[in-house]
Amino acid sequence: MPSQHQAEEDLLRTFASLAALLILLIILAVLGMRYFSAVDKVSARGLQLEHHRLLNVIAMVRSQWLRLGRPEQMQLDWQTLDHEVQPSPLTMNPAGWPQAPSRNDKGCEVLWQQLLGGLPDKAVIQAQFINRDQSCRYLSPAGDSLSYQLDTGRVIFLTSNTDY
Repeated sequence: MPSQHQAEEDLLRTFASLAALLILLIILAVLGMRYFSAVDKVSARGLQLEHHRLLNVIAMVRSQWLRLGRPEQMQLDWQTLDHEVQPSPLTMNPAGWPQAPSRNDKGCEVLWQQLLGGLPDKAVIQAQFINRDQSCRYLSPAGDSLSYQLDTGRVIFLTSNTDY
Protein backbone atom coordinates (compact mmCIF):
# COMPACT_ATOMS: atom_id res chain seq x y z
CA MET A 1 0.00 0.00 0.00
CA PRO A 2 2.76 2.47 0.76
CA SER A 3 4.14 2.14 -2.77
CA GLN A 4 0.77 2.99 -4.32
CA HIS A 5 0.48 5.98 -1.99
CA GLN A 6 3.99 7.08 -3.03
CA ALA A 7 3.08 6.67 -6.73
CA GLU A 8 -0.07 8.80 -6.29
CA GLU A 9 1.96 11.54 -4.57
CA ASP A 10 4.52 11.48 -7.39
CA LEU A 11 1.72 11.66 -9.94
CA LEU A 12 0.13 14.63 -8.12
CA ARG A 13 3.51 16.43 -7.95
CA THR A 14 4.05 15.84 -11.67
CA PHE A 15 0.54 17.11 -12.43
CA ALA A 16 1.14 20.23 -10.26
CA SER A 17 4.46 20.87 -12.03
CA LEU A 18 2.81 20.54 -15.45
CA ALA A 19 -0.02 22.87 -14.41
CA ALA A 20 2.48 25.46 -13.15
CA LEU A 21 4.49 25.15 -16.38
CA LEU A 22 1.32 25.57 -18.46
CA ILE A 23 0.33 28.70 -16.53
CA LEU A 24 3.85 30.11 -16.98
CA LEU A 25 3.73 29.45 -20.73
CA ILE A 26 0.34 31.15 -21.02
CA ILE A 27 1.67 34.21 -19.17
CA LEU A 28 4.76 34.33 -21.42
CA ALA A 29 2.60 34.00 -24.54
CA VAL A 30 0.38 36.91 -23.47
CA LEU A 31 3.39 39.07 -22.63
CA GLY A 32 5.04 38.13 -25.93
CA MET A 33 1.97 39.08 -27.94
CA ARG A 34 1.74 42.43 -26.17
CA TYR A 35 5.44 43.06 -26.73
CA PHE A 36 5.39 42.30 -30.44
CA SER A 37 2.20 44.27 -31.03
CA ALA A 38 3.89 47.29 -29.42
CA VAL A 39 7.02 47.14 -31.62
CA ASP A 40 5.39 49.19 -34.40
CA LYS A 41 4.28 51.80 -31.89
CA VAL A 42 7.81 52.03 -30.49
CA SER A 43 9.33 52.46 -33.95
CA ALA A 44 6.79 55.17 -34.75
CA ARG A 45 7.61 56.89 -31.45
CA GLY A 46 11.28 56.73 -32.48
CA LEU A 47 10.44 58.49 -35.73
CA GLN A 48 8.53 61.14 -33.77
CA LEU A 49 11.64 61.75 -31.64
CA GLU A 50 13.75 61.96 -34.80
CA HIS A 51 11.30 64.61 -36.03
CA HIS A 52 12.19 66.89 -33.12
CA ARG A 53 15.87 66.11 -33.50
CA LEU A 54 15.77 66.86 -37.25
CA LEU A 55 14.06 70.20 -36.63
CA ASN A 56 16.77 71.20 -34.15
CA VAL A 57 19.62 70.08 -36.42
CA ILE A 58 18.24 71.92 -39.45
CA ALA A 59 17.91 75.10 -37.36
CA MET A 60 21.52 74.72 -36.17
CA VAL A 61 22.79 74.02 -39.70
CA ARG A 62 20.98 77.04 -41.11
CA SER A 63 22.35 79.22 -38.29
CA GLN A 64 25.87 77.96 -39.00
CA TRP A 65 25.31 78.59 -42.72
CA LEU A 66 24.39 82.22 -42.00
CA ARG A 67 27.33 82.66 -39.62
CA LEU A 68 29.79 81.30 -42.20
CA GLY A 69 28.61 83.73 -44.88
CA ARG A 70 26.17 81.52 -46.79
CA PRO A 71 28.56 79.02 -48.40
CA GLU A 72 27.35 76.55 -51.04
CA GLN A 73 28.82 73.67 -49.03
CA MET A 74 29.61 73.15 -45.34
CA GLN A 75 31.40 70.56 -43.27
CA LEU A 76 29.38 69.77 -40.16
CA ASP A 77 31.35 69.32 -36.93
CA TRP A 78 29.73 66.08 -35.82
CA GLN A 79 30.55 64.35 -39.10
CA THR A 80 34.22 64.05 -38.09
CA LEU A 81 33.44 62.02 -34.93
CA ASP A 82 32.82 58.76 -36.80
CA HIS A 83 36.04 57.42 -38.27
CA GLU A 84 34.36 54.60 -40.21
CA VAL A 85 32.37 56.93 -42.48
CA GLN A 86 34.27 59.44 -44.57
CA PRO A 87 32.59 62.80 -43.92
CA SER A 88 31.26 64.57 -46.98
CA PRO A 89 30.42 68.25 -47.34
CA LEU A 90 26.78 69.17 -46.92
CA THR A 91 25.39 71.05 -49.92
CA MET A 92 23.11 74.00 -49.18
CA ASN A 93 20.59 75.63 -51.51
CA PRO A 94 20.55 79.44 -51.99
CA ALA A 95 17.84 79.77 -49.31
CA GLY A 96 20.03 77.96 -46.76
CA TRP A 97 18.40 74.54 -46.59
CA PRO A 98 20.44 71.32 -46.56
CA GLN A 99 20.27 69.33 -49.78
CA ALA A 100 20.57 65.64 -50.57
CA PRO A 101 23.68 64.92 -52.67
CA SER A 102 21.46 63.26 -55.28
CA ARG A 103 17.73 63.38 -55.90
CA ASN A 104 17.01 59.70 -55.25
CA ASP A 105 16.47 57.28 -52.35
CA LYS A 106 20.21 56.86 -51.75
CA GLY A 107 20.64 60.66 -51.63
CA CYS A 108 17.97 60.84 -48.92
CA GLU A 109 19.80 58.17 -46.91
CA VAL A 110 23.04 60.17 -47.19
CA LEU A 111 21.24 63.36 -46.14
CA TRP A 112 19.90 61.54 -43.03
CA GLN A 113 23.47 60.49 -42.22
CA GLN A 114 24.84 64.00 -42.73
CA LEU A 115 22.20 65.67 -40.57
CA LEU A 116 21.57 63.07 -37.87
CA GLY A 117 24.97 61.40 -37.70
CA GLY A 118 24.06 57.88 -38.83
CA LEU A 119 22.30 55.94 -41.53
CA PRO A 120 18.63 55.14 -40.94
CA ASP A 121 18.11 51.59 -39.69
CA LYS A 122 16.59 49.95 -42.79
CA ALA A 123 14.59 47.57 -40.61
CA VAL A 124 12.90 50.51 -38.92
CA ILE A 125 13.12 53.47 -41.32
CA GLN A 126 12.95 53.44 -45.11
CA ALA A 127 14.20 56.48 -47.07
CA GLN A 128 12.37 57.56 -50.24
CA PHE A 129 12.80 60.48 -52.61
CA ILE A 130 9.48 61.98 -53.72
CA ASN A 131 9.97 63.72 -57.06
CA ARG A 132 6.54 65.42 -57.03
CA ASP A 133 7.40 67.79 -54.16
CA GLN A 134 11.20 67.34 -54.16
CA SER A 135 11.27 65.85 -50.68
CA CYS A 136 12.89 63.07 -48.73
CA ARG A 137 10.41 60.88 -46.93
CA TYR A 138 11.38 58.54 -44.12
CA LEU A 139 8.82 55.81 -43.39
CA SER A 140 8.39 53.57 -40.35
CA PRO A 141 6.84 50.08 -40.61
CA ALA A 142 3.79 51.40 -38.72
CA GLY A 143 3.04 53.76 -41.63
CA ASP A 144 4.21 56.97 -39.95
CA SER A 145 6.39 59.25 -42.04
CA LEU A 146 8.76 62.16 -41.70
CA SER A 147 9.18 64.36 -44.78
CA TYR A 148 11.81 67.00 -45.46
CA GLN A 149 11.13 69.30 -48.41
CA LEU A 150 14.48 70.11 -49.98
CA ASP A 151 13.50 73.45 -51.54
CA THR A 152 11.73 74.99 -48.54
CA GLY A 153 13.26 73.23 -45.53
CA ARG A 154 9.80 72.27 -44.31
CA VAL A 155 9.67 69.19 -42.05
CA ILE A 156 6.38 67.31 -41.73
CA PHE A 157 5.63 64.40 -39.39
CA LEU A 158 2.56 62.35 -40.29
CA THR A 159 1.24 59.59 -38.09
CA SER A 160 -1.07 56.79 -39.11
CA ASN A 161 -2.28 56.34 -35.54
CA THR A 162 -3.49 59.08 -33.20
CA ASP A 163 -3.35 57.29 -29.85
CA TYR A 164 0.01 58.67 -28.71
